[in-house]
Amino acid sequence: MKNKSLSKWFRPAVLKMKGYTPGEQPSDPKVIKLNTNESPFPPPAPILKAFHYVADERLRLYPEPTADTLRHALAEVYDWPVEGVLVGNGSDEILSILFAASVGKGDLVQYPDLTYSLYPVLAAIREAKTKEVKLNEFFHLSFEKFSPNARLTFFGYPNPPIGNCYPLDEIEAFVVKAKGLVLIDEAYVDFADTSCLELARKYPNVLILRTMSKSFSLAGVRLGYVFAHPDVVEQLMKVKDSYNVNRVTQAAGLAALTAESLETVHKNVKKIRFERDSMTEALRNMGFSVPDSHANFVLATRQGHPSAESLYKNLKKKGILIRYFSHPRLKHSLRITIGTPEQNHRLLTELKKLL
Repeated sequence: MKNKSLSKWFRPAVLKMKGYTPGEQPSDPKVIKLNTNESPFPPPAPILKAFHYVADERLRLYPEPTADTLRHALAEVYDWPVEGVLVGNGSDEILSILFAASVGKGDLVQYPDLTYSLYPVLAAIREAKTKEVKLNEFFHLSFEKFSPNARLTFFGYPNPPIGNCYPLDEIEAFVVKAKGLVLIDEAYVDFADTSCLELARKYPNVLILRTMSKSFSLAGVRLGYVFAHPDVVEQLMKVKDSYNVNRVTQAAGLAALTAESLETVHKNVKKIRFERDSMTEALRNMGFSVPDSHANFVLATRQGHPSAESLYKNLKKKGILIRYFSHPRLKHSLRITIGTPEQNHRLLTELKKLL
């Protein structure tokens, strides 16, 4: 029975909405975890050294308020003006900052359906109007169906949970017409062949969101960053928390951008891409439909018996976690994060038995 006073304490929009549902985090270290698109490889050695280096009496001090040292390092690595870089406590915080800075009640926010499920949650919190543009049967997004008048437009590149990339010329054609801000979420872009970063150089309404959770093996650190026009970042800075990125995370980010770390990241990305392509071929040979993915996961679809939900539950009993969504277009699908060769082999072996 719900407390009757909730309506006095919380906004109606919050009471009505459903919150974001994160992937399951098991307590058993023996579980093969292929459900939340984390890297299967440990962080590069310089990052682990950085944790030990920074874990001293300086932890009593506040970190740099705007992470300027880290912003300068990001600007140098990605050839971007430092005034156009904002660092956040994960890319999710940057999304929240963007909503807080630009979206008021009734403003139009638009995104594809299917995509990252946090977007509609953030829109609901701000009581925004939303427009979802459904992907077609081949998961392509018709950009002409987006409104040019939206306050914010979001989409992933690659776009989860499929892992596909939209044609750059179609993206640019929309950006030129868009009167509002366009955020391109490139959480998985290191596993792809192309990026939209050049669009942000050409058009001041484009923001490129990145994270160190995936290719850098730092999901537990919570570090995201956005590249945008300096005038845009200036406004976002006004609404972020005073010390939003802690001292340890900033140290990890700096270590991640060293030449040694970047070399390790590139090697790990190459391994994951190889395993992704092998996983795709194996799943297709089992009768699954698997779109080409440019991320560190694949979406495998198969109708009939056993159901996708049944496969998910039975794999979980075997100590293998993957992701199942109840979304109507995904009820026959499984999203599988690419693991180590050994983890992938175990998954495919168990999957064959269940089929």
